[in-house]
Amino acid sequence: MSEGRSPLHEDAPHESGLNHTTGAAIYVDDMPAPSGTLTAMVLTSPIARGRIVRRSVGTALDLPGVEAVLFADDIPGSNLIGPIVHDEPLLAEDEVFAIGQSVALILATDLAACRAGAEQVEVKYQELPAILSIQEAIAQDSFSTAPHIISRGSVAEALENAALVLDGEYNNGGQDHFYLETQSALAVPGEHGSLTVYSSTQHPSEVQAMCAEVLAIGRNRVTCEVPRMGGAFGGKESQATQYGALAALGAMRLGRPVKLWLNRDQDMLWTGNRHPFFSRYQAGFDSEGHILGFQVAIYSDGGWTQDLSSPVMDRALFHLDNSYYIPNLHFRGQVARTNLASNTAFRGFGGPQGMLVIEDAMN
Repeated sequence: MSEGRSPLHEDAPHESGLNHTTGAAIYVDDMPAPSGTLTAMVLTSPIARGRIVRRSVGTALDLPGVEAVLFADDIPGSNLIGPIVHDEPLLAEDEVFAIGQSVALILATDLAACRAGAEQVEVKYQELPAILSIQEAIAQDSFSTAPHIISRGSVAEALENAALVLDGEYNNGGQDHFYLETQSALAVPGEHGSLTVYSSTQHPSEVQAMCAEVLAIGRNRVTCEVPRMGGAFGGKESQATQYGALAALGAMRLGRPVKLWLNRDQDMLWTGNRHPFFSRYQAGFDSEGHILGFQVAIYSDGGWTQDLSSPVMDRALFHLDNSYYIPNLHFRGQVARTNLASNTAFRGFGGPQGMLVIEDAMN
């Protein structure tokens, strides 16, 4: 490019392109393991809803390489985490609310020993009825939030006087983030009770804060670093925190570095997705096709904890009118509580789900 010429429209290399394409980029799982590093594996609930009747390490600690099995009772600080409302147990206590909910943490010298140890841990459940859809949640009045409402004008009057009134329902499904790097964390104990957590997270300060609360130590003793973001799209805004905190728990408990990494199957099963939504609407139009009024009840599937479902719902409400001016409207949104993985941030953050409803009516 000649001197004084604008860089606009000129080719420019991606900041990390060379490292990514040559394989030189270092992700959390690529970092050289410090001496004495243990591998962590999470034992999760195999049922969507139930009580924990009995749990025991069984014969896991008799196996070669298995160093510890931790339950909720082994957490020195708070067992509750969450980005807004702290309503998510790091490890299940008396009940489980979704398949994939963390119940125990196995720490061993390698992944094979973790798997062998997990088979020997004894957890007995009493299965209970589960809610597995938004429609079931509505029928059973199972919600995570109170209704949020946006209103203007008189929808009832607009619909009564409209030349055409359309009644509709709209369902849209979820979507997995499928980021390149799955959830992973490496926790390394330091001097004077300090801890460094290397986490694949979009929100390092949240990982820092929740690790400190789980361990009952000051935040100043926890450092969180993000070596590289192997994709995220919202999936690591809040949901990387659990795995950072579990690695931190193991590291502080045993005084050794601990790495926790999910394989693709575990990541897709245990972590949340884009929120599915279900909506009912009435739309009123005049004889020339102008929209006069729009009444919508919109529900999202939040899963078993609140996570970021409340602000995602708010943004869906904000986008229900999309680019149209609607003189009379009444939008009511509520988050359904189901026994599925907690859904979370995803690019668009509720906006696409809201816009789909008005576009269905306009179509």
